[in-house]
Amino acid sequence: MKPVHVKGAATLAVAALLGVGYQTAFGGEPAPRQKPSASAAESMKVSYYSKSLSAQLTDVAAVSADEGWAVGTSQKDDGSGDPEQVLLHRDGEKWKQSPLPEGAAQASLDQVEASGPDNVWLFGRQKGGEGKPLAFRWDGKKWASVEAPASEGTSGGRSVAVLGPDDVWALGLDNTAHRWDGKKWTETELPANARAVAGTGPGDVWAVGFRDTSGDGGGPMSQPAAMHWDGKEWKTTKTPEYHFPDPAPPEESAGLESVVAVSEDEVWAVGNHTFNHGEGGPEPEEENILLRWNGSEWKKGPAKAAEKASTETASDGAGGLVLDRYWHMNADGDVHGIARHKPVPGRSGKVEEVDKKQRFWPEETVHVPGTREVWSAGVIELGAYGDANFRRGAVLSYDAG
Repeated sequence: MKPVHVKGAATLAVAALLGVGYQTAFGGEPAPRQKPSASAAESMKVSYYSKSLSAQLTDVAAVSADEGWAVGTSQKDDGSGDPEQVLLHRDGEKWKQSPLPEGAAQASLDQVEASGPDNVWLFGRQKGGEGKPLAFRWDGKKWASVEAPASEGTSGGRSVAVLGPDDVWALGLDNTAHRWDGKKWTETELPANARAVAGTGPGDVWAVGFRDTSGDGGGPMSQPAAMHWDGKEWKTTKTPEYHFPDPAPPEESAGLESVVAVSEDEVWAVGNHTFNHGEGGPEPEEENILLRWNGSEWKKGPAKAAEKASTETASDGAGGLVLDRYWHMNADGDVHGIARHKPVPGRSGKVEEVDKKQRFWPEETVHVPGTREVWSAGVIELGAYGDANFRRGAVLSYDAG
């Protein structure tokens, strides 16, 4: 079972944006040509990989089949020097490096989110000092600095949801959420701890995380929590509970880490059920959590799909889910594998035998509007092979057919 990993520590918050004028080492390479497989829809395809051999992409936003944005960092091929920030823009068939917003040179970019071609947001924090949150907005022609909500929280994951120019949500610490109405941020209180936020419109927003149950008589320390914004207030919705069989392991806990809002009647949430290892007592197998909102209640998703689910789970645009880099659940609930991508050139500039051992590690996967395709940003990596090791930032695509 692939364990769910957590991108942010504690409650996720708004990120800020960062930028530096790095224009060379992350220069894009065209995707390697791939021979059609027996089932083209069953394989990942490399849309972009960095020129730098020490780089990564940390977030991606899809606007349409022909347009998207991605953010990441790059270093010299040997990994020396401070990481430089990189912003990529796809306008057509290729991903290309894009200039960073003015005022972002001394920041650390974290997230990119979009609701359309003229409403793209970058979030991050200033480098050094107190790490002031920053935000920038693209109106289709230029970047402009925008007020960012004050928050001490960490950033990452899906802690920001951009639903429109006047409808942006960002999570903060202490059960708070911040909403942008086009002019200012307003803070609202959440009924439970939130780790991720997503929505389909101003009256349909979901925040998921956990509720503290440590005082409920010796049971699990937390249980999954899902909160809904109806345009006026946040309300908690009932979610399934998780318990290991007795004797229970120490410090048992369950919570949600990511949420995918497809429509008002279809929302998915992913998390995990775990415990504090090494404290003595039983050591049961941890389990992933996959929940589905059907418009009226939350139910557990198919068990086989839950086993493969990760925080990079995304809608496939056809009633199913891409669960992680190698697994897809179709609309009928059937789970099947996704073939690995064709290897990209390694340190020699060619695909050597050792380079065939490379793997892709996604940081974010998103559905491409109007299609049955997903884009996944992360790292194509070859590790533990000495001088052959490399890390290329990459965007991969998968067509659900």
